[in-house]
Amino acid sequence: MSKLRLFLQVTRARTLPVMIFPVVIGAVLAWQQGATFQWGLFALALTGALAAHLGANVVNDVFDFGAGADQAARDMVPQGETVVTGSQFLLNSLLSIKTYRVLAVGCFAVALLCGIVLSFFRPFALVFGALGFLLAFFYVAPPLRLAYTGRGLGELDILISFGILPLVGSFYVQSGTVTLTALLASLPIGLYTLAVLYFHHFLHWRGDKEVGKVTPIVALGEHGARVAGAILLLLIAVLFIVDAALEIYPWYSFIAALTVIPVQLALRQATGDLKHYLQLMAANFNGNLQAALLVLLALLIRGFARI
Repeated sequence: MSKLRLFLQVTRARTLPVMIFPVVIGAVLAWQQGATFQWGLFALALTGALAAHLGANVVNDVFDFGAGADQAARDMVPQGETVVTGSQFLLNSLLSIKTYRVLAVGCFAVALLCGIVLSFFRPFALVFGALGFLLAFFYVAPPLRLAYTGRGLGELDILISFGILPLVGSFYVQSGTVTLTALLASLPIGLYTLAVLYFHHFLHWRGDKEVGKVTPIVALGEHGARVAGAILLLLIAVLFIVDAALEIYPWYSFIAALTVIPVQLALRQATGDLKHYLQLMAANFNGNLQAALLVLLALLIRGFARI
């Protein structure tokens, strides 16, 4: 296996689109509202955000492995009720914890360097970066361990770190300001990414329960968690419509709300069978990317129409 391929697999780079879209949408929203698009600052913001995202993925695997969550899930795999989704190279003893830690530090170092350079042009860029790092680290790290303590704190963490911070931060990098418009624009995008993680928990909730990781599925049970998931999807659709009605996004961007329909249908079929939960995960990830792409295209159309 090449070093690049190994790096992409260990850092789970396949998840990068959930970070790329908020950053791009934030920058395009600022441009569409009159800010001069600054490619250099955009490149720094995007590189820093992606590096921080990869670092967060590695940190998550380190602490889940340390807590025994992935080992518990692995032991239950033969029963056909769970899958292992993280720290595969640790479980197979192909890489060491030390290697994972070095990789995480390297990713966060790149993010920090981008933040330092950006701070010469946008003084509060490091504030956004620092908040993102703290949220990523304490999502699984003691003493907070937000993903383990339950009460929705882990989900709030994801909403902020994958919705509000990247989109509003990118908007700030381009415009030099933080506005209510940017905040409202970030909510449906962030909640859709939150839903990706939320439904991901269904794949290994029994292993999580074994080690005391109180995800929403562990706290609510499968049925209750499916009901909460349906409400979450409805809220996402409503927020897309509200943003379109308020002209935060172009009015025709309301079509993004329709992307939750296939996800809702997949959720109705997800009644405990692992295969159905995998299909739900795929439907939600695709819906998330489709909605973000539709919003981005709508912003570009409105922006170019005003030139």
